[in-house]
Amino acid sequence: MGSLMKYQPHVDFSAQAIAFRALQHLYIRLQDGELEEYEHLPIVVFAAFSIEAYINSIGFRKVNFWNQYERRSWRKKIEILHANVGATPNWNADPLQLATQLFEIRDRLAHGKPESVCGPLCNEYNEAQSALMVQCLKPQWFSVITKEWLLGTNDRVCKLMAYLGSLYRLPDNDFTDHSIGHVTEHES
Repeated sequence: MGSLMKYQPHVDFSAQAIAFRALQHLYIRLQDGELEEYEHLPIVVFAAFSIEAYINSIGFRKVNFWNQYERRSWRKKIEILHANVGATPNWNADPLQLATQLFEIRDRLAHGKPESVCGPLCNEYNEAQSALMVQCLKPQWFSVITKEWLLGTNDRVCKLMAYLGSLYRLPDNDFTDHSIGHVTEHES
């Protein structure tokens, strides 16, 4: 009796593309007016997740011993990606300036410490109480997160990730590929 063939599907999974896909769905909901103001924050977080996941994806594929660098800061990893190809990062202009903005917000959230925010001086107690009730008092770093600003970051995030991939001559849309599948044969 001959052996029977068995087949097994495999997927090379890309975490950054899953985070990026979730991010794109958030952008669509934001553009369509489906998100409340307090729901804007996940866009910043998923943008940072997507960027850092893609940094690691490039690193694991293109930089020897990336596992030694993986736990370093996002900024240091971008510097390593640049140094590995003889390039110098420009932190003062896009696309890297956006990374600085997004990670500053993400880091303040992840490593947050209580801070006091003072509102305007009011002539009436009820006026001051009203300012508290509508929650309009925000730290400066948090007040930048508006619908308009977020909508402007979508294209910038894509350009940033395409730029990082271009350092290694990866296709412009490499960061969107979430899995590559294939089937292997096994004799039983």
